Amino acid sequence: MSDPVSPATVPHDLRAAVRVRPADAAWAFAFRAGLAVAVPLVVLIASGHTAWAGVATFGAFTALYGRDEPYRRRAVIVAFSAAGLVASVVMGTLAALAPHPEIVGVAVIALIGGAATLLCNRYRVGPPAGLMFAFAAAVASALPATASSVPRNAALTAAAAAVAWLIVMSGALVAPDAPRRLAVARALRAAAALHTAPAGPPGLQARQQAALAVDRAWRAVAAGRWAAAGASAGPGDELRAEEILVAHAENELSGVHGRSAEVAAELRALAARVGPRGPIPRLRATPAENARIAERRLGASLLRDLPTPGPGTPRRPLWPAAARVAFGALIAGAAAGVLVHVTGLSHPYWAAVSAVAVLQTASLRLSTQKAIQRAGGTIVGLLLAGLVVSIPGGPWMMVAGIVLLQVVAELLVIRNYGLAMLAITPLALLVGELGHQTPPLDLIGDRLVQTVLGSLLGLAAALLVRNRAANRYLAEAVTAVEIGTDALRRDPADPMLEARRLALLVATLREAYDVAAGEPGLQPEITARVLEAEKSARDSLAVLTHPNKAA
Repeated sequence: MSDPVSPATVPHDLRAAVRVRPADAAWAFAFRAGLAVAVPLVVLIASGHTAWAGVATFGAFTALYGRDEPYRRRAVIVAFSAAGLVASVVMGTLAALAPHPEIVGVAVIALIGGAATLLCNRYRVGPPAGLMFAFAAAVASALPATASSVPRNAALTAAAAAVAWLIVMSGALVAPDAPRRLAVARALRAAAALHTAPAGPPGLQARQQAALAVDRAWRAVAAGRWAAAGASAGPGDELRAEEILVAHAENELSGVHGRSAEVAAELRALAARVGPRGPIPRLRATPAENARIAERRLGASLLRDLPTPGPGTPRRPLWPAAARVAFGALIAGAAAGVLVHVTGLSHPYWAAVSAVAVLQTASLRLSTQKAIQRAGGTIVGLLLAGLVVSIPGGPWMMVAGIVLLQVVAELLVIRNYGLAMLAITPLALLVGELGHQTPPLDLIGDRLVQTVLGSLLGLAAALLVRNRAANRYLAEAVTAVEIGTDALRRDPADPMLEARRLALLVATLREAYDVAAGEPGLQPEITARVLEAEKSARDSLAVLTHPNKAA
């Protein structure tokens, strides 16, 4: 595979950067995010504490995490995100008290950005991952502060985060099964999209995305089955219907249906009928689908019951991504600081935050696409920002603008990050300016220069800090799956233990390929080897489930 930023692949990255993805269930999440921001802002401004509103906003950003997770996992993710945002604001406020807050602030942004990226990757916390923690620390480090600001800012952030947690979890009272059903519908849509997938690398990427969607759906249904253990027959019947739908999608992924236009239309129609509430479409499972369901149930239970990964499980490399973020924030912040002294610009932390944003991706190729989106979206977004920041009306107009822009940003970000920057750019300006005013032209000029600088230097950091461990991790994962498959087929003394390990290794292999596919140096033949190793492993697990079935 050629280098992701070589001239031959730049057009592909440009096309990927401007592609608008379909979105579902966006309005509910966007509304929750807007409400979480609105509540603390309205309370503080109504009570006459406008200067405190900007800090409280960062607690409200807790609502941006755990977007589509099942409610039990979402509760944990959002709670820990809230704690992280409080810690980030405290560290940023302490940086503002330092003798040289600009220098210390950049170091804090780099430290928090790297640490948050490491932890988010470790515990598989999705977007916006480490970005909001770095943003919170950055703005807090730029605000005027005294010793009393530290406990006050911590309390404001924590209170807003608590409100956001309640808002995010409120959906469990109305549609507790909605996240699981959404995962099932997405698996069906992703499988249907394979009908029009192009040949070559884009087609392989589409298949990879479909495989990930199917895997997420299986995990969601398995979690629902564990939660419903001991419940009435109703939930069990519903979960069985969902399992059949996911098996139907996986058959299309495997090519069993032939990927015809008729089957793709059927899958899309089924997805449209899987709503957050109401009846689930009922299909009669084929023998192959029954076998697949039994295999997936076994694999899910094996992964759940596995006490330790075992000595043969490759370890996921977490440090390269964290090092990229920390290094990118440092060099972007340092360059912006020099630029401030030379040209008189301000807001150097924007460059550091832009670098962190560009590097919140799984691979170098995705960082390239995100740099294009952030720089391009910011340039266009500043035209809108110029209008927004110059509108008269005082703090209440700013609150209305922040809430509206937050909703719009969340509606757009899952479709295209560059489009979302049209709303994120003025949103960031308004949040940073709550409680104090900067001339609009100065503000826009600072944002343009610092964002472009940060995006370019963030991409440079991605090029300099190469994730060479990604290809090694993939090679180790493929080999481990092949060895695990062979061990299970040799009639081991403890077949269930070997099956547990193999189920974990298959999940590890899929994850390793997702990262390595976006890094340079991946050999084309490794894809065929990955697919063959995964198929052989699942065949072996199916034989364990159905001993009379041929391998």
